[in-house]
Amino acid sequence: MTDQTIQAAAHKIVYILVAEQGLRAGEGMTRQQLSEDLARHGISDSDQRAALSLAMHKGWLQKGPEDEVQLTEEGFDLDFTQ
Repeated sequence: MTDQTIQAAAHKIVYILVAEQGLRAGEGMTRQQLSEDLARHGISDSDQRAALSLAMHKGWLQKGPEDEVQLTEEGFDLDFTQ
């Protein structure tokens, strides 16, 4: 898996949360639901883990109070045209 693949998958995670799920900053979804969406987009389990880690490291996502994947303000404002 290349850095570019991980970066693309991290963007896809945020895109799914914002565009497909309609979430706003501070809202989240369970890891299982997100995993199912990512699998539907053809992203493997290992790529999912790496991308999720990268997105959290970049501040786009955070762990919610019930271990859900939660969108941050920075993630919500991410420019998908890059």
